[in-house]
Amino acid sequence: MFVDRGAGGVLGSSAGKLLGLKALGAMAVVGLMSFVLIVPFGAGGDRFLASCPPGSGDSRVDDPPADAPVRARQVAFAKIIDSVAVARGLPGRATLVALMTALQESGLENIDYGDRDSVGLFQQRPSAGWGTVQQILDPSYAAEAFFGGPNPPSPPGLVDIDDWPSMSFTEAAQAVQVSAFPDAYARHERTARQIAAEAGIDLERAGDPYAGRSGPKPTVGPSQPTDIDNSCGAGGGLIEGRPINGVWPPQTASVTDPTGTGGLVTPRTAAWVAQARAALANPPMSCWDAHVWNPTSDHPKGKACDVFVGGDSRRSAPARAKGDRIANWAIQTAGTTGVHYLIWYGKIWSARTGQWTPYNGGGVYDPSDATGGHYDHVHVSLY
Repeated sequence: MFVDRGAGGVLGSSAGKLLGLKALGAMAVVGLMSFVLIVPFGAGGDRFLASCPPGSGDSRVDDPPADAPVRARQVAFAKIIDSVAVARGLPGRATLVALMTALQESGLENIDYGDRDSVGLFQQRPSAGWGTVQQILDPSYAAEAFFGGPNPPSPPGLVDIDDWPSMSFTEAAQAVQVSAFPDAYARHERTARQIAAEAGIDLERAGDPYAGRSGPKPTVGPSQPTDIDNSCGAGGGLIEGRPINGVWPPQTASVTDPTGTGGLVTPRTAAWVAQARAALANPPMSCWDAHVWNPTSDHPKGKACDVFVGGDSRRSAPARAKGDRIANWAIQTAGTTGVHYLIWYGKIWSARTGQWTPYNGGGVYDPSDATGGHYDHVHVSLY
């Protein structure tokens, strides 16, 4: 991940709230450790943001296929994580969130390296209070820390997050990890489910989602998100506009990204960020990203930005309204800013047609997911 709280060392720089570990528990799983080794994982420096070029196709990007030894280790670590969850009485949903998080942070490998001093399954940092290197490299300890609870170290884990069962999986992971790039976890759901199936883990089991939490617990609602509108045909509060046929000379990425990623963007993109911040009350956004895994994206070209709305807009009227305002402003100003296309709320808008059409993931993303369908952020690409 990208913050001091969980560091995500294999993925990039960090910022945000420092959090600590919780105490070791579920010692019955220690025996499983006898054949699980600390191994390297070649995740490189990739950072995963939900940003998609227009296109078609029904496939999506999943984690690279793992060879037999790697998959055996992943299954073993998944069993350890789930054993901790079962011992605590947590539902299968908690295990799934943890597996998706670990796949993003370490490839579900107990790595002894990472960004700065990050180590372990969840890339937790000793300097941020997660524990000693030796403690963090105990997967049972790391899982206990991720799930949270009252024992020291004390900052919140999953059970300490109010209403996490009603969040999407990636939102719940982000609530614990507090990544500066919050859309990193969604793409790992299918792989996490496959590994869980191989490990004999019941991801549908019931349980107390706040098991181990001290103090009052929130009222437990449905274990899955509800009231999600998956339709792409409804217009909502979006405008369409007319085709925009301006001439936009090619530009190279030569300006430091004003959103702080450390990369370069085109002057046109930098100008759009400045105008968007002034017109939209400075919404959180991120532009440049390496996207090694998706080189066709406009992000590594410095020609795209993601503007975040604060959650899954299918379940949040304020988030939906915020995204509509961002998209509508981008359309209304496209003739002077050079916006090429937008992706928002399961639809894609093109300056060439001036119309919204259903977005199917572009052959890269799962359009039913909050991030893949662009329900939690507006993607803006410029010429």
